[in-house]
Amino acid sequence: MQPRIVFNTHYQVDEPAYMTILIKLCTSPVQSSYREVVAERVAREITVRGKKLNAAAGGYAVDLAQDLELTTPNNTWSEKGHLLNLISEIKEGELEDQLRLNLLEKLLYFRIFLEADGAAFLFITRRLKKYGSTANSDSTWNSWATEMFIEVYSDYLAQTANTADRVGFRRLIDRINTHGYEGNSGSHKVFLHFQTLYRLGLVARPDSAGSRAYYLPDYIPNAEKSLDIFLHEIPDILTLEKVIKTKKWIDVAAKIFQIAYNPYSADSIQNNTDKVLIQIVPHYRRIMSTGVPLCSLPTLIETIQIKLLTGESKLMSHEDAMNLIIAAQKERPKDIRFHVDRRGQPAFIKLSNDIVEQYSA
Repeated sequence: MQPRIVFNTHYQVDEPAYMTILIKLCTSPVQSSYREVVAERVAREITVRGKKLNAAAGGYAVDLAQDLELTTPNNTWSEKGHLLNLISEIKEGELEDQLRLNLLEKLLYFRIFLEADGAAFLFITRRLKKYGSTANSDSTWNSWATEMFIEVYSDYLAQTANTADRVGFRRLIDRINTHGYEGNSGSHKVFLHFQTLYRLGLVARPDSAGSRAYYLPDYIPNAEKSLDIFLHEIPDILTLEKVIKTKKWIDVAAKIFQIAYNPYSADSIQNNTDKVLIQIVPHYRRIMSTGVPLCSLPTLIETIQIKLLTGESKLMSHEDAMNLIIAAQKERPKDIRFHVDRRGQPAFIKLSNDIVEQYSA
């Protein structure tokens, strides 16, 4: 069992928007690159935007992209990398403006970080609700880092019966209990998690360019309520795992970000292939234009979910989206083909040139 917490982090590489830069400017959807090459590109792109970053720190950005499953081990785009490319854009202006996330990007990064780092989010939310804030000092960050990793690994230890996992978790817990974190090592371990929550609008940081003190967002309208909703929807690790495995993240996100919406009625467009294809073809074209041989169905569905929720205030479940695409494929089997995964479930889609042209007008 893999704990949903990002471990290998760096205090300078703490902005989720850096991943947009890495994907869109420093890596390729199809061409592999060495880690050092991508690290240098990331360092250069961030430095020209006003924050000096060396190649060593850029390497942590490369590692983060892989931990978030945005890139493959060869540093090409994964399915989530394609999702980011479809949703997030490179911004102009002051660095702070480039790092600020719009609602589309908040949903995108909530989806990405919930799967990779949701256990850290849960820990921080609990602690901030209890203490209200965290002071900016090395000793504070070392304490938070120690408590966070011990609690997360202990929670996962309690949830798994796998012997190898249990031994591994116990060793990690014992090592952290024995050595803890010293100097600025805690800063390296916790800044990413706090800063991501801040960019999502769920945690307050009054001095965005200075002090690293984070607070309950009592002066951000509805934000503290969002943390209450988070804890209500995801009160523990077991629920976190269920939300991710059942692909219910969009339902949770809509509540946390307090987006007024209507359910997208699949029944109302059954047997209406046109409406389904109008939704998927534009995103399909962008994915295929990158040179990949097949289009990932999860990437396509999650793009549609985010676009519908932000653009039309409609929430489409993953199940409904898949059912609609399957129904369209049954109506036009020669134009819509599936490729299945190891379990025999549709995982990729291939559309004929005729159908792409027809629904691209």
